[in-house]
Amino acid sequence: MSELQIPSLYNLRCPSCGTSELKVLGQKGAASKSIAMGIAFGAIGSLITNASIKKSEATKPLHYKCKQCCKKFETFPLPAEADELLSAPCRITFQRLKSIMGMSIQYIVYLNGMRVGPIKNGKTFTFETNIKNNTIFVTDFNGVAFADEYNFEATDNGLVVVNFKRKFIK
Repeated sequence: MSELQIPSLYNLRCPSCGTSELKVLGQKGAASKSIAMGIAFGAIGSLITNASIKKSEATKPLHYKCKQCCKKFETFPLPAEADELLSAPCRITFQRLKSIMGMSIQYIVYLNGMRVGPIKNGKTFTFETNIKNNTIFVTDFNGVAFADEYNFEATDNGLVVVNFKRKFIK
C-alpha cells in the first residue's frame, strides 16, 4: 500500500462467498508461535518475546476468517475510497485499562488493518483516523488477535475514546 493511500477494512469481503462478516485472526502462524513459546519457555519466554516488540515494525498482511463460509484468507487492508474520507481527522484516545492478568505484557493495537503500535498495561495513547468507518483490534505480542473488535463511525474533528481490557469496554 502506498504512503498516499489510507487503509480501510470497510469494503473488505471474503474472496469465496463475498460477505463482509469477517473475524480477524491476526498474523499468519501467530497462534502456532504462541503455543510453541508457551510450551517451550512458559511465562519467562513470553516476557522475553514481549520485550522484543518494536514500535516501528512494519505491518504484515493479516489473516481473516469468514463468519459465513468459514474460509480463511490473508490480505492487506484496502485503500479507502473517496466517499470514506473525512474532511478533518478524528482523534482516537485508546486506553488499556489496568489488569493483573498480563500486567507486564504489551499488546499491539491496529486501526483498519494497519499497526498503530504497542501499548502497555494501564497506558493511554492517541492517534488519528482520516476515514469514516473504522475498525480497531488488538493482538497479543505474538500477533494473535483477541476475539473482540471495535467498529465505529468517525466524524470530522471528532474524538473517540476507546477502553480496552482483553476486550473492548463500551
